[in-house]
Amino acid sequence: MVPSEAIAAVQTRILEDTPYWAEKFAKIVDKQGKRIPFVMNEGQLEFDAALEAQRAAGQPMRIIALKARQVGISTVSQAKLIHRATQRENYNCVTVAHDRGTGQKLYRMGETMWANLPEDKGLGIKPDAANFRRGQFMRFGGASREDWARGKVFPDSEYLVDTAGEFQAGRGGTYRGMHLSELAFWAQIGFKMTALMSAVPDDSESLVMVESTPNGHNEFKDLWDDAMEGRSDFHPFFWPWWKHLEYQLKFANETEKERFVVGDGPYGEEEPDLIRDYGLTLEQLYWRRKTVANKCGGDMRVFHQEYPASPEQSFLSSGQKTFDPYRVAGLIREVEQTDPRHTSPDNPGPVYGEFTIGATKQEEGRTGDLTIPSKAIWTPWSEGPKNQSWRMWPDWEEKPGSEYIMGVDVSGGQMESTDEPDYQTVQVIDHATKQQVAEYQSRCEPDELALQILLAAIFFRDPVVAIERTGGWGYPVLRKLLYEYHYWNLYKSRRVGGQTEKSDKKLGWDTNTRTKPILISGFQVRLREDDYGGIKSRRLASETNTYVRDEKGRSNAAPKAFDDLLMAYMIGQYVASERPLLVDDDSGPAQSFRAQRSGLSAYDPRID
Repeated sequence: MVPSEAIAAVQTRILEDTPYWAEKFAKIVDKQGKRIPFVMNEGQLEFDAALEAQRAAGQPMRIIALKARQVGISTVSQAKLIHRATQRENYNCVTVAHDRGTGQKLYRMGETMWANLPEDKGLGIKPDAANFRRGQFMRFGGASREDWARGKVFPDSEYLVDTAGEFQAGRGGTYRGMHLSELAFWAQIGFKMTALMSAVPDDSESLVMVESTPNGHNEFKDLWDDAMEGRSDFHPFFWPWWKHLEYQLKFANETEKERFVVGDGPYGEEEPDLIRDYGLTLEQLYWRRKTVANKCGGDMRVFHQEYPASPEQSFLSSGQKTFDPYRVAGLIREVEQTDPRHTSPDNPGPVYGEFTIGATKQEEGRTGDLTIPSKAIWTPWSEGPKNQSWRMWPDWEEKPGSEYIMGVDVSGGQMESTDEPDYQTVQVIDHATKQQVAEYQSRCEPDELALQILLAAIFFRDPVVAIERTGGWGYPVLRKLLYEYHYWNLYKSRRVGGQTEKSDKKLGWDTNTRTKPILISGFQVRLREDDYGGIKSRRLASETNTYVRDEKGRSNAAPKAFDDLLMAYMIGQYVASERPLLVDDDSGPAQSFRAQRSGLSAYDPRID
């Protein structure tokens, strides 16, 4: 006779352990059309473990998953819902699919799991379906009217499948479990997410699973970014192709293996990096080459979308990439070392802080005396949230002769590709090495931006400051620096495309149909170099990934994306490549220029 304690332990495990319940009792249909026990693979087990870790910590179970082909996130999500709906009382669940075909497929998956549960009444694994609507709805709890009348019904839970286009049918109720499928392809993502999340209580037994393949830079990308940055309760889950044990291919023989040259052929360019970053085997690389050729039409972009190696790689924007996707992918891996998503004592990332006025001086202005900052103090923020506007990289150290360039992109308040205004951005670049030194990003007013530019310019020893004036939005900043702060080293634009390209003595950078291709082309060249254009910022690297060409060949930020940091950086890099490096050893030419800083005599004041 089995001890009652052992029976109770098994019953508890059946109730709490989804992988155990799935393997012992649930069935799925495999690729050959056979019904088999649902034994979870490594990715599915990790997905389940992430949810259970939240529950164990007393937190609501929330997860957002980037899908790669054939990992089985939809299957494990349906298993979680069917398991909980059949084993827990009043546990109503809903799956919302992006279209009717996907919804029916997911419903059949859940129905198959329930239909093949053992009928053993002693185990109590399979509740009867009190009523159902094929392809959409099941209610568990027995078919006896007498039982319903006496309230002796268990579990009295519902399993509903709806579509995003008809999701009104799913509103108005309370759901304990929710699976939102292919969210990136829904219409009105934000509105529908708000309505659905309002229907889920925030206790540790509630469950919300969001999964999708990316669809450009839309609200799903925003939800993913929020999860990655810790701004939401959702756990970000990504399972790259190289973690999937099936994705490797044996060589026919040792001779064939010896002929395999890493990095060779039309699909081999990324292979050295894949080995370095992820420790891939030759068998995995061999599978990759075959898959690109046989299943992706030889298109690496298709492979990156269907079988991504990293989350960033999976977000292919709508439109042709302006910059080489391979180099951008390498850049995104590289900045994890200089701007890590999760900092540590060994890898602290950039220092957040602010510039403040340390001293002032009096100068004569056009309408009277002016009080001008003459000293800038850098104050790092050692505690508190890292949401300050200035970031400086800790490996920066001023050396004798150091010179800097500042590129500035001034916001016009536009909201062309996003629902938010553009940022005011500043990039500080080492003139000699072309490396990124510091970065500023905020939505401050023009007068505050001018002050921040001045303080940074004082701190970095009077760099050339190139301010974008396109559309007139840069003029208030230029005028403030020129007439009220008497800053002498402002960039003067050149005429581009004429017989000569002499300075036209207009202050500021003008981005137009002639100059923008020069910016982009120059940055494409820098991105191919070993230092990936000197970029250290993860924010900036992300903007290179969402900078795309439209159907007319024009390059801009993808919908829902920004390009302010990128524009400031490209301007700074162009000026750094255009301007000669000055010698500054306390007696060189640069000192004579700096001596002219007081007053307006060093430049032509025309700005329009």
